[in-house]
Amino acid sequence: MLRLEEVYYQYPHGQEVLKGVSLQIFRGKKYALIGHNGCGKTTLFLHMNGLLRPNRGCIYWKEQKMDDRRQTIQQWRREVGIVFQNPEHQLLAPVVRDELAFGLHQLGLHEAEINQEIARTVREFGLQSWMDKPVHHLSLGQKKWLTLASVMAMRPHLLVLDEPTAYLDLLQTERLVEKINDIHQAGTTVFIATHDFDFVLKWADIVFVMHDGQIVMHGEPQELFARPSVLQEYRLGIPLLASVWNALFPEDAKIPRDICELKQRLGEKAEWYANALF
Repeated sequence: MLRLEEVYYQYPHGQEVLKGVSLQIFRGKKYALIGHNGCGKTTLFLHMNGLLRPNRGCIYWKEQKMDDRRQTIQQWRREVGIVFQNPEHQLLAPVVRDELAFGLHQLGLHEAEINQEIARTVREFGLQSWMDKPVHHLSLGQKKWLTLASVMAMRPHLLVLDEPTAYLDLLQTERLVEKINDIHQAGTTVFIATHDFDFVLKWADIVFVMHDGQIVMHGEPQELFARPSVLQEYRLGIPLLASVWNALFPEDAKIPRDICELKQRLGEKAEWYANALF
């Protein structure tokens, strides 16, 4: 779906943030991006639908090289939706109804189509009682829910989320992750930047590791987190489950992804336990 080739970017009068980023995103997968603060994750995301354009390098969407033509940018931004970490940076309208319509208006849709997409989004996100609420009266969790809804109103093919669960409580996090999984099951490819490595291990199909403006590692999470010494070089830790597994079975290069798989794998290693204990 999306391909970046040797993408470089330097902010005006600032430092170079992206230093030759190359990656590929395939349809239907769940991707995670991890890396310490300041490594370039948000800047990378802003390149994924043309909000920022590279100083050097190429970006391809569905094998078409992206350029600066209005028609190209408009279609690209409809098909790649980005949800920022801070909803205050994304919410622009005074009331919820107008916020849901804002992006659709920017795409140049007819009024009937806009109303149809808003009605669908209201049903899918349970916003019936929200429509006339002032956006600034919403809680942080509600604002994050609204930003996700407003992006999904445009039916993107790729959904990019920057720290979607940051500052949310457990109930809000579970609700948001459940909705993201529903979105993925309905056919949207999802790419999430997060510091929650336990979530990454359980959720992601592919993980990209970013360090100092470059993609330095990528692979399946259970294999990637089995290399704690390498991750430590990039100032990153590993999930709790991976720490336990690596301590018990350092020779096993593929760690379990969740508690259910852990129980199954421990059952398979019952003989090892018996020999170790007795």
